[in-house]
Amino acid sequence: MLLIALLLAAAPDEVALTQESQVKELCAALRDMGGAFEGDPAELAAARKAAQVRREEALAKWYRVEVPSKGFVFGRYEDKRLELDGDRPLRSLEGAIALDLDGVDDVAFPARPEQVSAWSREKKEGTLKLVVVFRPNGERCAGSAAAQAFRLSGRARSWQLVDTSGVVASANADGDPVGVAPRSVKVEKVTLDSDDSPPQDDGRARLSSAQGALERCVQGAPRLGTMVLSFAVQDGRVRDAQVILDSLRDDRVSACVARAVGGAHVAGAPPDGRGTAAISLE
Repeated sequence: MLLIALLLAAAPDEVALTQESQVKELCAALRDMGGAFEGDPAELAAARKAAQVRREEALAKWYRVEVPSKGFVFGRYEDKRLELDGDRPLRSLEGAIALDLDGVDDVAFPARPEQVSAWSREKKEGTLKLVVVFRPNGERCAGSAAAQAFRLSGRARSWQLVDTSGVVASANADGDPVGVAPRSVKVEKVTLDSDDSPPQDDGRARLSSAQGALERCVQGAPRLGTMVLSFAVQDGRVRDAQVILDSLRDDRVSACVARAVGGAHVAGAPPDGRGTAAISLE
């Protein structure tokens, strides 16, 4: 248990929010101080400056909060990714804080079917929690100290699912799964405008020279899917490759795939023409 506690401890640049009093202090620091002071002009200016410094210091920090099992909800499970349900805010500290974090709708964790079943069971038992590191976006907190409930908005830099054994899954600042299994990429079909009839192998061998570069593009990709590229053929090589359909929804991967195909020798192609290629990520 000590080892788990050490692994989950806040990093040096993080503040662990573990008490309601800390939430009150943070929300007080984010309050609009425009008309909060009265009295001597010099004292007023000094008080406003101190309040601004306090606010800037609060906005410069990352905050680590543990969301208990009942404070978050899982969404869809597809392509070996378990999503968070972002329709409701994350709740922690016995309801003292509700988090509205940018991109929560896009957060997903890598998961096998048996892991989804285990996490759902642990969530019902109250032994699974969500650990989020976030930074406030500068908006003042909704709610009130009298109600002992605050609503805070911001953006996250990491998401972790944690059970009694430690961290079981992670997602990065963009909500993409961290530590996904190695991917493989397959050229499913290559067609050329000059084809009189489809080749027996659907033309897959035409882009075999690009296979190594394509494999490097997809390692660590968070999603499975298919993309379709259009391209020109000049002097028997791919030119001006563009992704025209993309179910991966990953700009980094699609841009890399277009670059990997660009310049590749098109086996058996005429010197000039146009073509399309269907490529799948598995």
